[in-house]
Amino acid sequence: MTDLNDQPLQLDGAFAIATEDHDQLLALTVRALTEFLGDAPETDEDGDVVVPVHGFGLFVTVAEDAPQLHVWASLLDGLTDRAKAAEQLVELAHEWPLLRFVLDGEHLLASTFLDADPFAPQHLLNVVDEFHDLTHTLDDDFAARFGGTLDCDADDVTYAGVCGGGGCGDDCTCGHGDAGDLGETIPVGIPQD
Repeated sequence: MTDLNDQPLQLDGAFAIATEDHDQLLALTVRALTEFLGDAPETDEDGDVVVPVHGFGLFVTVAEDAPQLHVWASLLDGLTDRAKAAEQLVELAHEWPLLRFVLDGEHLLASTFLDADPFAPQHLLNVVDEFHDLTHTLDDDFAARFGGTLDCDADDVTYAGVCGGGGCGDDCTCGHGDAGDLGETIPVGIPQD
């Protein structure tokens, strides 16, 4: 979870960077996520950047033909009743308007596309944070609503950010959901003398 008191992430002193090709956009994506994670993220056999979020694999795909990022994760597996799952999509889309939810075979996927012309590293971190927030709503009851099982590794308690513990959204100690007075004194956007 990004710290709201921090200034937006800059790479080479820039808040946004025009990219010339796929490889440059991939390198900038990895740099931004490395800043966030503290270590370089892994890349899978398809060339997608892999971000761990409470046992769920969040993938960042850099488009081959346009300056665009596709950020996605499989949330549920084993969906056998597509009609039951489809009924739940409307409510889910309403709760999470920045994300798109689709049924793909026996999977429920969450995704979003980011325009990267220019690449703004903070936008990517904001999307990772949105997925992190989503993981806090994913539990066995959520899976039962859709008629599937969580598509995660419950033993993997890593999160790409300042969050401690809790696999598959459970028992996270990051304090999400206990925001309290958060937002009353956020300094972002306040002019500096």
